[in-house]
Amino acid sequence: MRTITVAILVLILGFSSMSFAQFGQVSRQPQIEVFAGFAVPLSPKDFSDYYKVGLSLHGQYVMFPSPRLGISFALAYEGFSFDGDKFMQDIQDADPFTDYSGVTAEGSANIMELGVGVRPYLTSPEANTQFFLYGMLTYNILKTKSDLSYNGTNFYSGEDKENKFGVALGPGVEIPLNDTMNLIGQGVYRYIFTSDEGTSFLGITTGIVF
Repeated sequence: MRTITVAILVLILGFSSMSFAQFGQVSRQPQIEVFAGFAVPLSPKDFSDYYKVGLSLHGQYVMFPSPRLGISFALAYEGFSFDGDKFMQDIQDADPFTDYSGVTAEGSANIMELGVGVRPYLTSPEANTQFFLYGMLTYNILKTKSDLSYNGTNFYSGEDKENKFGVALGPGVEIPLNDTMNLIGQGVYRYIFTSDEGTSFLGITTGIVF
């Protein structure tokens, strides 16, 4: 974590220093962004094997200490549903001598994220299409729930919660929609430092910039 924090601080200082060379250039105004999309589970293996592609919702406030650097403050939510049919089929395949018919498995995983990061722009403020990169430190609230039933009667319920730090990295693009709004699209690789093994997923989102 310390190495990642130092790297982001270096980015902030480095791009902020560029503002002296850009004095007089068109400035960027602070902006509010809302966007949504999907998230693909990557790791650990149980997450990628048994959770379906999830919903991703994001909101960000971005301020600009220099024309080529944004500082972003983010709130995000990801929700994943459990593929109980696949899970029970794998259980049956691993234990073919036991009859698991009538047993059903259900579950969900949800992640709330608070983040702060940097967004270096690859294009000048005058360009119509804006390309950027970003890196973010995140604080994540993770919650998983699971239920097992036999012929409709629940015989097990479990819930697990973790609060863990993480990182988010990716590219993005902004395209003018009208005089006051832009369209935004971004891809994000998120990694959370969960116990035993890290949790990661890939998100693709689009939205509007005000």
